[in-house]
Amino acid sequence: MSKAPSLFQRFSYVYKTSRFPWKKHVLIGHDLSGNEYWQAPNPNQPKGRPKRWVKMLEKQRESDFTQDKLPVQWQAWLRHTRPTTPTIQEIIAADQRRLMIQERARQLDEEWAMRKLELEKEEALLIEGNRPPTSKREQQDFVPGSWSPEARER
Repeated sequence: MSKAPSLFQRFSYVYKTSRFPWKKHVLIGHDLSGNEYWQAPNPNQPKGRPKRWVKMLEKQRESDFTQDKLPVQWQAWLRHTRPTTPTIQEIIAADQRRLMIQERARQLDEEWAMRKLELEKEEALLIEGNRPPTSKREQQDFVPGSWSPEARER
């Protein structure tokens, strides 16, 4: 179990999330990975859409950034397609749903692989059963081009 945050950490969090007139940006929320999501008024358009960004917990180069590491709900908020911030419960429910879907897909893949093997076995049996019987004698006596069809009278 993680230990409780210190007094300084609590004060820092309260300050980051407070909207004081002298502050330019404010902490909006965080996800399960510990990434922080920030917002600030757009200096070029004060009455326009605010600027939104994420501070990743793992410090990486910006060229290594992949959106797969962010929850879809937070991606929508960053792109201004979602007006409200997602809740932790919503993110947990989405993760559980994603894991359930992956498990079901894995089960379907296994079932399809088994069914495919069964179909291949059935097909092999059908092909083997439909072969005309050939004897060794017929194969040895066969001379290519020796047979010619006779014309029938009508």
